[in-house]
Amino acid sequence: MAEPAELLPPPDGPSRPMPWRSLCALLVPSAALAAGVGLQRIFEGPQPAGDAALRWLLWSTGPGLAVGGICGLALRRRLLWTAYGIVAPWATALMVSALWVAALPLREVIYDRREAACRASGRTVCSAAEFTSRCAERGAGLGEPQQKLCGVEGCTYRWIYAGPFRSPIPEPPLLCSVVADSAGKGLRFALLRTSPLP
Repeated sequence: MAEPAELLPPPDGPSRPMPWRSLCALLVPSAALAAGVGLQRIFEGPQPAGDAALRWLLWSTGPGLAVGGICGLALRRRLLWTAYGIVAPWATALMVSALWVAALPLREVIYDRREAACRASGRTVCSAAEFTSRCAERGAGLGEPQQKLCGVEGCTYRWIYAGPFRSPIPEPPLLCSVVADSAGKGLRFALLRTSPLP
């Protein structure tokens, strides 16, 4: 007959300790930058003047100092973690900026392919710069307007450019509006970002 101890499952191995240092290394910049957003919003409002990104990093330094100090108390390296808390928001922003710049050649290749695909589809205007310059020429080369509003004194012609844009951030469409006299000669134009025409 088997002994009761033989029927029990084997004991678990020693548990791995929680990687507190790694967690704190991620927590400090994340918490500092998030708190910086809140502090900037509370004390500066939604649209302050000047460089908002630089002030965001300045606001993030205080929370970084506090969170780094707390981690330093828990991990018994107070001075090291406090210094890390001050530096972490700036180092994170620098690293993200460096990655953004490093990705620029790849982004340019992607934009060039989008414009080439646009031209292959038969469209004549495939860049925002081209659309803007043709709008400034009172709509010359933009083709048939997408909207015409005509009266006794003349017409208003409108064109929409919805992309492609040379930006990784989605942009609203561009609206070119040209006011023409009764003979069809463009008098003035306006270019603005808007929603698509109905």
